[in-house]
This record gives sequence, structure tokens and C-alpha cells, in this order.
Amino acid sequence: MVKNIITTALRVFWKERGYSLLNISGLTVGIATSLMLFLYIQDEKSVNLFHKDVDRIYQVMEHQRYSGGYVLTTTANPGPLKDAFKAEMPEVEYIAQVSWEEERLFITGDQSYKSQGRVASEDFFHVFDFPFIEGNQENSLTTPGAVYISESFAERMFKTTAVLDKTVQVNGWGEYIIGGVFKDPPINSTLNFEFILPIEGPWLRTHQWLEDWGNNGIRDYIKLHQGVDAQAFNAKIKDFVKTKNEGSVVELFIQNIGDQYLHGRYKDGVQAGGRITYVRLFGYVAIFILVIACINFMNLATARSSKRAKEVGVKKAVGSTRGQLIAQFMGESVIMALASTLLAGLAIMLLLPSLNNFTGKAMAFSLLDINNLFLLVGIALVVGVLAGSYPSLFLSSFSSIKVLRGSFRSSGWSNGIRKGLVVFQFLISIFLIISTLAVHKQISYVKNINLGYIKENIIYLPLEGELQNESKIELFKAKMLENPNILNVSTASNSPINIGTSTSGGFSWEGKDPESEVLFTVLEVSNDFIETLGMEMKEGRSFDSNLVSDTLNVIINEQTAKNMNVENPLNQPITFWDRQGRVVGIVKDFHFASLHNKIDPLVISLRPESSNVMFLKTTTANTKATLDYVEKVFKEVNGQYPFEYQFLDEQYENLYRRETDIGTLANIFTLIAVFISLLGLFGLASFAAEQRIKEIGIRKVLGAGIGNLIILLAKNFLLLVLLGFGIAVPLSYFFLSDFLSAFEYQATIGVGVYIMAGFASVIIALLTVSYHSFRAAAANPVKSLKYE
Repeated sequence: MVKNIITTALRVFWKERGYSLLNISGLTVGIATSLMLFLYIQDEKSVNLFHKDVDRIYQVMEHQRYSGGYVLTTTANPGPLKDAFKAEMPEVEYIAQVSWEEERLFITGDQSYKSQGRVASEDFFHVFDFPFIEGNQENSLTTPGAVYISESFAERMFKTTAVLDKTVQVNGWGEYIIGGVFKDPPINSTLNFEFILPIEGPWLRTHQWLEDWGNNGIRDYIKLHQGVDAQAFNAKIKDFVKTKNEGSVVELFIQNIGDQYLHGRYKDGVQAGGRITYVRLFGYVAIFILVIACINFMNLATARSSKRAKEVGVKKAVGSTRGQLIAQFMGESVIMALASTLLAGLAIMLLLPSLNNFTGKAMAFSLLDINNLFLLVGIALVVGVLAGSYPSLFLSSFSSIKVLRGSFRSSGWSNGIRKGLVVFQFLISIFLIISTLAVHKQISYVKNINLGYIKENIIYLPLEGELQNESKIELFKAKMLENPNILNVSTASNSPINIGTSTSGGFSWEGKDPESEVLFTVLEVSNDFIETLGMEMKEGRSFDSNLVSDTLNVIINEQTAKNMNVENPLNQPITFWDRQGRVVGIVKDFHFASLHNKIDPLVISLRPESSNVMFLKTTTANTKATLDYVEKVFKEVNGQYPFEYQFLDEQYENLYRRETDIGTLANIFTLIAVFISLLGLFGLASFAAEQRIKEIGIRKVLGAGIGNLIILLAKNFLLLVLLGFGIAVPLSYFFLSDFLSAFEYQATIGVGVYIMAGFASVIIALLTVSYHSFRAAAANPVKSLKYE
């Protein structure tokens, strides 16, 4: 029986080579694409789950509630929180304070190495599972003079991991002993680092403000004791900071690190999605593509049923039962699905390295893995049975008498099913086209919006090593301005794209409402900052290098002017971090964060001593020569450090790297979905033209032109495409409303996107159908009518 099924299937496949190629191509592309999407989704869901006790590991978070209903949700906490939790929260087994990622220079002998790492307290390696390969993990981070490095960093510096008790110089902080070597954090970790320095020592001495309950500048991670109810613990700690700091606006809560990566977005103090939105989107796309591929199979198999009607009639006449026929057709379906699935596996092996390179992941798939083989066979069986069920039942139901008499006709019901499936295919394809066009338009909008400052031709340099010395900074500035291609030089505490520093009680003015709590973002700059970035003053002036008093004064943006709620903020006496001065200027609002967020109140202070970055405004002439000059002077002033720079417009684009990558992937998968749909339409058009070949011959004899015949054959398919478009429009509208709600500043989508998608769908479908329509219309009618 099995041998007969296989033999018959192979004969049918060879006889109907074109049809078989279409079906196998559609299934292969559909299965390969869906599997790669599911691998991507699985990898996204696995982030941070490698920790042994991940269900007990949480990050301490804050909702900061300000006047006007504004809520800031942040991962930053007060410095004293760690010791207070240890003393007063018996539910907490371990708590680790961890800094944001920091860059340090490590020096061994005459070699220096830049590295990204973190500063952490003594419980770090008890909270997280980053196993040691050298050293004692139990007592790690308890000695101020010890540093812990990753396996790859040890290999990079010493060409070996056997480095215990060796010494290194850490830039400006003196000599450290290597206390341990840990395995590299896996790619699916949100904490990435090559070194961990103890929080006790130079770092804490330079961040003494951490001792204040009113400052939030460190992260806290906790591991709860087994059996602790996280929700009950949340209720207990909610107002904990308020008991320590009267007037605090902070409400604490914890979020499991296994959920944090996908559910990291908050709006108005409520969890509002995050990467889970894109994971769900790709999940839907994966299912849609697989469904489209299965629909193609069903459509092509049932459409060509008349080709096999006589075969069914003869087999029934000689004694074949319906069960045997079902087994035959189901077997053909499973064999084709198995071939497609194995080809899909090969395609995944070939394409996955490129996808990993694009997404920065380490997904793996191999046909040599028995689990993957079982997975592919399982998919083949499920897809083969599901896709072949309707054709098998349909084909096996033919009456042998009607078929052998030549009175068999496809039923209106089966034709209706095929049409419905075509509508569904194009509904999905058009939905994806509309969504992709709209996402592209939003990303283009945020990349090209007027930010309120000039980001082009601005070179961005970190201030480190000798360039943390005020006299060396001034020397470097002077040498920069000697080059005619460098127009302005200024420094600041942070990039205007991601400032990060803020205060509420640190900024006040005469007449301020004592009940008012407003969060002000803070940027500390040197002279010429406004001019270097081409910002526009609304009122007043920028800082004047000739006025020493300007170190007490501030410039505010329009949002701050509104929040001050005074008749004329210009020249208003203010107190900013214990310095008394005046507002000397109001700068027009500019975007200093992602366009996902609205523009917040901003205070700009003249404090060059707090600068961490330098900005060089250049001409467009000979950029390479300008960079070569900057590098040459940099090495003269700060030779121990590698020359690193970035253009400000590139840094801005990185803000939307995730959306850009998601948009690119969406483009690719939309094209795949459309391609699979067109394969099915191509096959159905071929069948339709073949079914009506005699009708076309008669019409040609009676004088019908080729154009009329093409319209006759194509119009039914175009009506199905238009029906799919009509259903896809409202569905895509609701999806886009949800997508755009993540952006405070949104592009106007308009009807143009929908018209473009509809027009593109009709043209593509028309071209696909017209090939067979033209061939049928151009054929010699004598050939189709010679036996009539």
C-alpha cells in the first residue's frame, strides 16, 4: 500500500511538474520563513532565562509621580536603598547594586585596552548566574582593589585565562588585582559586560551623592527567598522611599528580569508593552505565511481536480474504496510537504547566519540535530494532513459514473471555497503591505523631523584620560579651532540625544508653588554649546564667555518656561543646585530624547567642569582630512587612549535601530507573503485559462479581441483581490493606531498609503494573471476547437 502510494505520487509529480514545482516552492518558502520567525520569537522569549533562579530575580523599579499627572517610570534607585532593604526586608535573600554600562581603559605593561563593564556591590554574583572559571565566586566583590574580568577579555589582554592575582591599571583609579575570571555573558542577557569593579573604592568616592535618598543614580536587583509572593512584596515596598525621604514622589515596585526585556515599556505608570508588540506581530506573520502556503496547496490541488477526475472514476470502478483514495491523495500531500519541509530546513541552515548577523543573535539550526529532524517531520505531517485533508476528501468524493460519462463539473461550493481562500490570502498580503508602508513612513518621519538643532556635520568625542583635565581641554579646543574646517567646539555633560540627568527639587524660583513637583532634565555645558548645535533662542541670549556670573545663570526651554508659571521667566531669579542666579535665555524646544516621548522641561547650566563629551561642528569640505587632523591632535594630547568618535546624526539614528531593523524584517516577510500568494494566483490563473480554453476559442472565432479576452479572464481574480483589500483596510487601520500610539510624535499616514497598497496589489495581481490570460487569448482557436 505504502509503496503504491509513493510510486503513484512520484508519477503524478513528474507528470504535473509545473504544478508540483509551484506547490513545493510555496510550501518551502512558507515553512522556511515561518520556522525562522519562530526561531527569532523563541530567542526573544529566552532573554535572561538562563539564570537558574530567574523566577526569583527582580529589578527594583520606580514610578515617580509629578504635578499634572506626569509619571516617570525608571530603573534608577536611591543609593541607600540597598542597605535599607538588607536591614528591613527579610523577604530579600540578596540585593546587588549595579551601575549603567561604563567604559574603562585597562593598562598592562605598555599595552592598553578599552572595555565596557559595570560597577557592582558584593551580592552581584549571588543574584546572577555568571559562572567563574578562575577565582572564588563566593567572596567576590568584597575587596575594593580587585577586578573581575570575562573569559574573552582575559584572552584579549593576556592570551590566557590563568590570570588570578595579576595586576592591571584602571584609568585614573590605580592598580587592581584580578580576583576572578567569569564566563562571557550569553548573547541573550540584558546585562552585558567584560569587567565588574567593586562599588566600594574610587567609584563610590566620586559618586558621594548616592548617599542621599533624594538622588536616583544606581540600579538594584534582588533575589527573593523561595516562596515569597512578589505581589505582596510590591504592596509592602510601594511607599518605602517616602518613609525615608519626606516629600518624595517615588513609588517602588519590582519587575521580574525574565519579563523585563519583552515588557519594558510603561506609560502613565502602567505597563504598556515593549518588544512583546513586535514578537506578537512576527508571531502573527509567521502563522499567516504558513496559512497562505497551506491555502495555496489546497487551492491548487482542488483546482486541478478535473485533471484527476477520470483517475478517480477508473479506480472506483475497479474496486478502490474511498478510504484507499483518501490515503492515496493524503499520502501525496504528506510526501510533498515532507519534501518542502526538508528543503526548508536546508534553506534555514543557509540563511540563518545572515539573519543572526542582522539581528545580533546566535540562533542555531541543523538538519544533523535529531530534534530538528523530528520537528521537520512533525511539521510535514501536520501541514501535509491539514493542507491535504480537503483535497483528499474532495477528490475521493467524485461519482465514478458521472466522471466516466464525462458529466463531472466542479461544484459551485468548491469554487466558492477557492475564491474565499484567495480573498483570505490577499487580505493578509495587503494588510502586511499597508502596515509595512506605514511603518516605513513613521520611521522616515522620525529620522527626518526638525529636532530643533543641527545634527549633521557634528563630531562627537568622549572626554577621557588627559581630556578630563580642564587645561588640556582648552588646549585641544584651541588647536581644533586652528583648522578652518572646524567652525565651533563645545563640551557638555551628555549628548543632547540622550541627556539622562534630571532633578525636581534642585531647581526653584521666586514664587514657585511649594506643592508643585515638576521633573526638569538637566544639561551642563560649556560656552558656545547653543551655537555649536545651531539651536535657536526664543528670548534672551546664550551664555557669554566674558561674564563670570553666567556660571550661576541658566538657559531654559519653552516647556520649563510654561511650568514655571510666571508672567515673564526671562531674568527671573532662580536657585539651581544651591547656586543663585537668573534665567538669561529661553531656547526653543528641541528633541533631546526619542520621539516616543514628549519634550520635557529642560534646564541648561554653564558648568564646563561637568563635561563628559565634546562636539565639533565642521564644514562639509573634506571630512576625511578633518578627521585625520582631529586624530593627530588627539594622539598628541591623549596618546594613551584610542581615538574614538561618532557623528551625531549616526547616534540619533541608533535611537531607532530597533524600529529600523523591525521595519526591514517586516519588508522582507511582506514580500515573501506576497510572493507565496502570487504563486497560488499564478497556478489558479493557469487552471482557469485551461478550463475556459474552448470558450476563448469560440469567442475569438466570433470576433473577440485579445484585450477583451484578457479582461474576461482577469476580472474575477481582480474582484477577489479588491475584496481582500476592502477587508484589509480597517484591520490595518486598527493595527497602525496601536503601533503609532507608542510615538508621542507621529507621521500622518493618510489615505495615500492605503491607495498605494491597493494599487500595488491590483497591478501585481493583474500582471500575474495576465501572463496566462494573454497566452490563452493569443492561442490559435483551431487547436482548442478541432475535436468539437
